[in-house]
Amino acid sequence: MKAKNAMITAGIILLFLSGCIPSIHSLYHEEDLVYKSELLGNWKDDDGSTWIFNAGGDKSYKLTFYEKAGLIHDTTTKAEFETHLVKLGDYYFLDLYPGENNQYDMPSLLIASLLPVHIFAKVAFVDDQVLVSFFDPDWLESLMEENRIRISYEKTEELFVLTASTDELQRFVVKYAETEKAFVSTLILEKSE
Repeated sequence: MKAKNAMITAGIILLFLSGCIPSIHSLYHEEDLVYKSELLGNWKDDDGSTWIFNAGGDKSYKLTFYEKAGLIHDTTTKAEFETHLVKLGDYYFLDLYPGENNQYDMPSLLIASLLPVHIFAKVAFVDDQVLVSFFDPDWLESLMEENRIRISYEKTEELFVLTASTDELQRFVVKYAETEKAFVSTLILEKSE
């Protein structure tokens, strides 16, 4: 039970801080899932963090993410995600959901207050690299405040969580897939040994 309650880890919190938009629903229906074996293996991003993609179940991956020491914490942090590659039109997206994580340094009261949510990013396969672009929550929030976008969400004092259905999420990500301002800077993943 403790491991299950600890699904939200320091890694997911760090992803929120770096600019991810949390969603209670996934970005995919089963028919939207694709599997690309070239995603498997060890990757390093330009921040020095390590992304390890292993085969999961049917059309899924297990991502183990090691954030480099010094980015937020003094030591390297680790988080695991159930990951799916989603193809919508001409675009690929990753849907990441917290896996079985053991964060025993987190107090149980803190763990109990955290919800498992999906985060997603646009991905592109270019030569031997994988480009990962997370949506920019500041951009989305400004559109919401100006009533220029209609997508279901809940807002707290500190962040907002998308409550939109999978179909609504898909329309949103495809509509803004080519909007440069919609994304924080792109992470470049390169294969490592």
